[in-house]
Amino acid sequence: MTRHDTPLDDKHPENSQLRDAAPRILIVGTGAVGGFYGAALARAGAQVTTVHRSDFDRVKQHGIHIDSLEGMMHFRPHRVVNQVEAADTPDFLMVAMKALPGLPVAEIIRPAVGPRTVIVMLQNGLGIEEPIQQAFPEHEIIAALAFVCLQRTQPGHIQHLCHGTITLGRHPEGISPAVRHLESLFKAGGVPCRVTDSPARARWTKLVWNAAFNPVSALAGGITTHAILAWPEGEKLIRTLMGEVIAVAKAHGHPLPDTLIDAHLEATRSVAPYHTTMAQDYLAGRPMEIDVILGAALKAAHTVGLTMPLLESIWILLKLQERKNED
Repeated sequence: MTRHDTPLDDKHPENSQLRDAAPRILIVGTGAVGGFYGAALARAGAQVTTVHRSDFDRVKQHGIHIDSLEGMMHFRPHRVVNQVEAADTPDFLMVAMKALPGLPVAEIIRPAVGPRTVIVMLQNGLGIEEPIQQAFPEHEIIAALAFVCLQRTQPGHIQHLCHGTITLGRHPEGISPAVRHLESLFKAGGVPCRVTDSPARARWTKLVWNAAFNPVSALAGGITTHAILAWPEGEKLIRTLMGEVIAVAKAHGHPLPDTLIDAHLEATRSVAPYHTTMAQDYLAGRPMEIDVILGAALKAAHTVGLTMPLLESIWILLKLQERKNED
């Protein structure tokens, strides 16, 4: 297929041709999340290129195996590359890397960003779209939030523990034709997908869960979500942390429903015991997303004059642990 740089909006008459063509999608950061959703987009007919580092040779030769609730799946990307520079210019560039301090995401993806590439930010945390928008002011940015339980068990192998959903919205707000196009691809690939005109609100909703379960699971030695909730004091801790985040979200103009905490806990209990991403990183000795999850929440609280004493204490403990590991 020849490369196309057609913008995804209805102002252009060639838009209908693009919708009929196989969109070119580049996944940067093809771990558990990137591999799982890349496979879904490929099932929908997209030409999916994946970028790999440590598992490049294995994936290039064998593809990616997904042990899913629906059985074993095998995903062979359209192309497998070991650096962004080797990829063709995509219609959608999906960033699925861990959001770690000092990681120059804009410069990493820049070689593959074409004049009309839509950048999709499939990462945890708050404020991750702003630096990308500053680096690429003429490009559309889509916020993508995955509510799913996944883990990479070994190079080229992903375990899928619950279906979950993915939420999409144009940054900073709105629902564009590109968002709708990506929604249709996810749904065609078997992924429950919803769109929102307020992706910031959706990020706060996810942060309520992330800022509670992720750090507690890591500080408790890498335990599962069910192990936390099995002890009444563990559930109490989670509820208190969630309440602090909800208060900050409200102060920033994103009031969340009073039922959110119970909904998050019910959803967590309904799936198999799960090691959060921070617990997985802790057990593997990898850097954890402390700043983008906890640090961002604390910064948001300070800007509106609120305190989150429990969350700040947990952030300090995690940072002390991080400093110890760096010594």
